Amino acid sequence: MKKRLITFVVTVCFAFTAIIGRLGYIIFSGKFAVSSTYNSYTLTIDKLYPTVYDRNFKKLTNKSEGLAAVIRPTEKCLSELELLFDKTQRSEIIDELRQGYPVIKRIENYSSCKYIKIFNTKNRHDDNTLAIHLITDCEKLYSDHIGSKTVNFAIDAIGRLLDGDEGTVLDNNYSSKFGAVLTIDTKIQETVEAAAEKMNKGAVVVLDIQTGDVLASCSKPNDYLNRAFNPYTVGSVFKLVISACALENKLNPIYNCEGEITVGDTVFSCQHKREHGLQTIKEALANSCNCYFINLALALGYEKVYKTAESFGFGESTGLADAWNVTNGNFPDESELRSKGQLALIGFGQGKLTTTPLHFASVVATIANGGKYISPNVLFGEANGYGEVTRFPAHAAKRIISEKTAETLQEYMRYVVTNGTGSAAEYDNNSAGKTSTAQSGIFVDGKEILNTWFAGFYPYNEPRYAIVVMTEDGVSGSSDCCPIFRTIVENLD
Repeated sequence: MKKRLITFVVTVCFAFTAIIGRLGYIIFSGKFAVSSTYNSYTLTIDKLYPTVYDRNFKKLTNKSEGLAAVIRPTEKCLSELELLFDKTQRSEIIDELRQGYPVIKRIENYSSCKYIKIFNTKNRHDDNTLAIHLITDCEKLYSDHIGSKTVNFAIDAIGRLLDGDEGTVLDNNYSSKFGAVLTIDTKIQETVEAAAEKMNKGAVVVLDIQTGDVLASCSKPNDYLNRAFNPYTVGSVFKLVISACALENKLNPIYNCEGEITVGDTVFSCQHKREHGLQTIKEALANSCNCYFINLALALGYEKVYKTAESFGFGESTGLADAWNVTNGNFPDESELRSKGQLALIGFGQGKLTTTPLHFASVVATIANGGKYISPNVLFGEANGYGEVTRFPAHAAKRIISEKTAETLQEYMRYVVTNGTGSAAEYDNNSAGKTSTAQSGIFVDGKEILNTWFAGFYPYNEPRYAIVVMTEDGVSGSSDCCPIFRTIVENLD
């Protein structure tokens, strides 16, 4: 019995020693692999937002190809670094490889490599990306759907890469066609961006009058701020809203402009104190007469002015999609408008009034659409992973002003171009709109920043497009914005 016990103990000890030795050999020799299903190291080659398409399902993002190099910490890969990288880059890569894991680097040009693996990637944006501000805003809505391309490397029990394993590439919705379909029309967007090329700061918005679809949206410069959706002081283009209020209330007085008007203890004047003489709304819009519209706003009273502005959406917000709301800016409340001074300022678009180029484009579209308001829309629909597009429901039209009032305002806006401050916007006897040079209240080196506008529609005889051009830190609506409007409409269709 004792002899059997000794034999059993010796056998167990021998087996235990053999197991320990075997494990040690595996760990320290590096010659035995564990399955990649057991343990692996994952490297992300690229991440990508879902593709953004225009209304015709043409790619606006993810359309150009890129390259990425995956470099493993091996002598063979190190020997090929000079084929792809300069001396400084090689030094940085070698430092990273000392950690014992592969690294990935974007490369500009392809070079044939035997050991460094080159993968095709996609460039989310490039220098030719259109409507970049709108696209960036849209992509935020889809941040939960980011796809990726990864490569998995098998590693051993202590985390070392296995010899000979070149990695397994996985596509995690990276090549999917899923994405957002915008209302943008690529051809019109290209036209707008070309027309606004010399604009330093500002925005242009083009709406389809019949649908409210945003056909183009341009913001300059290419920085963090989408100026098409940003509120600015408005100035004289707001006289269109005051005019609508007056016409709806059967008011169209003849007023004698003497260059200035006194309200309380404040003297307001027309530009350069120009005396415009006897005028109706039509002439006052063409001349952009401040005195006329101050008198008109006071005659209407704060309640009527507030009600009309509210119906056009001033002081509200525009819902472009779920969780995507854009403020329309600021409008004084009724208690503030009880002040004759504030009401006078609102009469010619100043005071506490601000709005966005996007919102004011919807105001113009309402006038051009016979008095029916349609909320601006930037999302045409959504594409699934196979590229099948689901169209989102169209926005319903809502009557804001009578058809007669809208037709009269269209005629007046045409007169602004033929006989007034908007003459530089004329093209093919079909341009219509209103100019504006708005004080911002912001001074730089003693000079006040002016926001200049032209808000119009085209063609006059059969309105299709509402177009707003706004320049930040401009000179006048006539000189800054009208020529851009003209260039755009020259190239439509």
